[in-house]
Amino acid sequence: MLLRFIVRASSSLPKIPRDVYGNSVDVNKPHQKSKLTHMTDAEEWVHKIPPIIVNDDVVRCGGVKATGLGHPIVYLQLNKRDPTEPETCKWCGLRYLRNPHLNH
Repeated sequence: MLLRFIVRASSSLPKIPRDVYGNSVDVNKPHQKSKLTHMTDAEEWVHKIPPIIVNDDVVRCGGVKATGLGHPIVYLQLNKRDPTEPETCKWCGLRYLRNPHLNH
């Protein structure tokens, strides 16, 4: 009877998400969910890079080729309804922002 109570009580406790090393992860913070499936915090490091200011409506992203971390080339459209919101590359996470002082 006591064992049944312990099993029932432990199953009702909230599950704490843990990374591959067993450390707890707060998934409510930005860029933390990838720690549940990956063994790196690269997403956090990329997010620390400020948005890249571009003087055009379209940007071409190929990743960071200098370090060999490239990806297939993608084109990102920057002239959208909210020009203050950066556009994020779906492959590498780099963020691009259209120059706010550019009028054309």
